[in-house]
Amino acid sequence: MTERAANDTEYESLTGEELISRLREAEETLEAIRTGAVDAVVIAGSQGQQVYTLENADRPYRVLVEQMQEGAITLSERGTILYCNERFATLVASPHDSIIGQPLTRYVSVDEGRVLSNMIATGAGPGVSGEFGIVNCLGHEVPVNISLIDLKVDEAMPRLVCGIVTDLTSSRMRTRELSAANERLANEIVERRKTEENLQLTLDAAEMGIWELDLSDNRMRCSLRHDRIFGNATSPVPFDLAALADRFVPEDQHKVREAFETARASGAVEFEHRIRRASDNAVRWVNVKGRTFYDGKRPVRITGVTADITQRREVDEQLRQAQKMEAVGQLTGGIAHDFNNLLMIIGGSLDMLGRRMSGDERVVRLFEAARQAVARGSKLNQQLLAFSRRQNLQIEVVQINDLIPTFEHLLDRAVGETVKTKFVSGTDLWECRTDPHQLETAIVNLAINARDAMPQGGELVIKTANRRVDEAFASRWEASAGEYAMISVGDTGVGMSAEVLAHVFEPFFTTKDVGKGTGLGLSQVYGFAKQSGGFVAVTSAPGRGTVIEVFLRRSTDSVPIVRKPAEATLETGTGVVLVVEDDADVRATTSGMLQDLGYSVLSAATGSAALEIIQANAGLDLVFSDVVMPDGMSGVELARRIGLVRPALPVLLTSGYTAQRAIPELPTGERALLKKPFSHSDLSIAIRKIMASVSAT
Repeated sequence: MTERAANDTEYESLTGEELISRLREAEETLEAIRTGAVDAVVIAGSQGQQVYTLENADRPYRVLVEQMQEGAITLSERGTILYCNERFATLVASPHDSIIGQPLTRYVSVDEGRVLSNMIATGAGPGVSGEFGIVNCLGHEVPVNISLIDLKVDEAMPRLVCGIVTDLTSSRMRTRELSAANERLANEIVERRKTEENLQLTLDAAEMGIWELDLSDNRMRCSLRHDRIFGNATSPVPFDLAALADRFVPEDQHKVREAFETARASGAVEFEHRIRRASDNAVRWVNVKGRTFYDGKRPVRITGVTADITQRREVDEQLRQAQKMEAVGQLTGGIAHDFNNLLMIIGGSLDMLGRRMSGDERVVRLFEAARQAVARGSKLNQQLLAFSRRQNLQIEVVQINDLIPTFEHLLDRAVGETVKTKFVSGTDLWECRTDPHQLETAIVNLAINARDAMPQGGELVIKTANRRVDEAFASRWEASAGEYAMISVGDTGVGMSAEVLAHVFEPFFTTKDVGKGTGLGLSQVYGFAKQSGGFVAVTSAPGRGTVIEVFLRRSTDSVPIVRKPAEATLETGTGVVLVVEDDADVRATTSGMLQDLGYSVLSAATGSAALEIIQANAGLDLVFSDVVMPDGMSGVELARRIGLVRPALPVLLTSGYTAQRAIPELPTGERALLKKPFSHSDLSIAIRKIMASVSAT
């Protein structure tokens, strides 16, 4: 006799613990019924007595299978579906009635069906599983894991196979998300590594070292590049703030400590100071820059970089020096222009007085002293113009090895007997374009300086050589790379300190006693070399002597130009000369000198006034004009305009300061220029030359 004590909904309302308890009771009941010990079991419960038979004892199992989230199936040994739960029906999107009796392989692809059939046919045994794609009735593919196991009920009954079908959609989605997250993380790691490598490469290229200062104990962690900047190239050196400050030169150490102390509150540190490098004891400039990091408002560390900026500081110093030299040169050139006019007035007046004075010996002696003073003033002015690069160079193609013997005797007299002079001539020396007279003056000036640096005597070595100069060397001396003919003057004297070297080319800078030097010798050499397209390099140290090298650009001209010196004779003449000069005193002096030479003179203060006179006087024989004039018309421009209206009228220019203007040339190849201050003789020769050249054409 059987009785149903509960329905399916009763089990569905049970909690997990209650269901497990009921399952345990059901197992005991089933075991008793299956063994034939009883036909039924009556169990007393809170709701009264309940009778369990074989029919209702396994109901909790069926409820559990129906409620589970995995699909559950029972298959025949050929793979026909005999049972499926609600979850499996949902997976294949079909009702139970249409599923039962269908082969399981219907819901997978042909290829996967073969694999699945093989799993069923070969015997699940203790259990097999595999991943498949179930294609439901809507055409959607659902990834699943199918686990199979043989179900043994009775040896006489056919073989059954139970299966669990697990939906892998969420799992695979999580796997893909995890894989994507891992890939993003891997990419971020790669990008970060690249960024760090690029940063390190950038820092290495910029020769920057990295450091980090822990403010809790003032300990520092530094990169190898940082240690190398401080002269420790072998292994990392322990640093703390005190040790770091001690590596700077004494006068900068307190500034370093103050900068780091200020950085705690300001949030940043940056300074440029000098260190004493450990490897060679050299003084180097470093730039230190860092940022402070905080924990709340408490500073915890400062991180930054250090760079060796010695070369940049040297370049900046060279630029400042070049700008200063240029400014001084412009000032010097202006002074030299006015000074030349004064010398012109004095020298011209003396020349005219000399032609009229008596033979009194005392008067002649005073006159000669005055003329020598004018000559010395003229030489001094030429040195000023040489420094300012505004002198009038007579450029020629020069072979220095051939030029030196012409003034070798002058050098011997200049240096004296206590100094031994040695000449070392380079073989196959290149020719250069320069003014040979100015080069001779430059070498003599250098020799005299060398002599003064060897008061107890020594050796003077003058050497020539071909030099190919690279950019690195040229930039140190504000020059350009290329091929140069070089002449050097070296001595074994007292040498110069770094402080003296920094000012060695400045005009009027001298280490000699008052009255023993003007300080213009090296200035003249510097300006002459620059104006010739070359440069000067100096090497010196206290107690080790000095070597000064003059570099002159190699000439591509094949044949040197040879000029014949003019004969210093005084010749009178006739004709009408127009004097164009803005300075009234110079104009009067020049007019008087021309009249003394026999010429009739007209005068004008400006180029515009001169053009009016030229148009009104067809009988003019020569225009004698200053180069530098006001009114917007220089002597060069005046000569150009005269060439347009009176091409046959010769123009002779004069100046002590042309700033290398394009001076017209005579047919003989010489420039039509007479340098101030000039004498009667100079003036007569210049007029004779230009008149002769006009007559020849």
